[in-house]
Amino acid sequence: MAVPEGVFATVKDRVVTVKGPRGTLVKSLRHLQLDFAVSQKMKTISAIRWFGYKTDVSCLNTALAHIRNMITGVTRGFRFKLRFASAHFPINVGVEGDVIEIRNFLGEKRVRKVPIPSDLKIYRTDPTVTKDELVIEGNDLEEVSKKAAAIHNLCLVKNKDIRKFLDGIYVMTKTNVVQDE
Repeated sequence: MAVPEGVFATVKDRVVTVKGPRGTLVKSLRHLQLDFAVSQKMKTISAIRWFGYKTDVSCLNTALAHIRNMITGVTRGFRFKLRFASAHFPINVGVEGDVIEIRNFLGEKRVRKVPIPSDLKIYRTDPTVTKDELVIEGNDLEEVSKKAAAIHNLCLVKNKDIRKFLDGIYVMTKTNVVQDE
């Protein structure tokens, strides 16, 4: 797999470190029995599985996909946009400090709170441009998608017909922070 210009990748003891213009990401792939080879001169990363069965070899593509996502994260970043859907009771979402507070979901008094990691940037869009939208930005795809899933799972409708009660917070778009020209 080729490494683009401006990105430096190293592997030591199956711990992959990728440095780029947006920051540094570190991921441990020690649970996979793979040999990694990094060529700084050729700007490539390769993974090898010796004497593997079909299921063992399938881990190769997974590991390379993780590294590819890390390279994309340090060069372009990831942006998830979430929209609030409500039929009767409007959902109030506030981002204050390192906590997201979700109020008035289905008219409930309960305040749902989600902690924000320091490496993610979460903000509300301008209501005059796009109403009821929350944006999550970060370099690590797993962290961004986990936080979007956590917010979505907090606002699931329980004990009601989900065909009728479509209220909730849903992921609308998945894009990159830095767009391609």
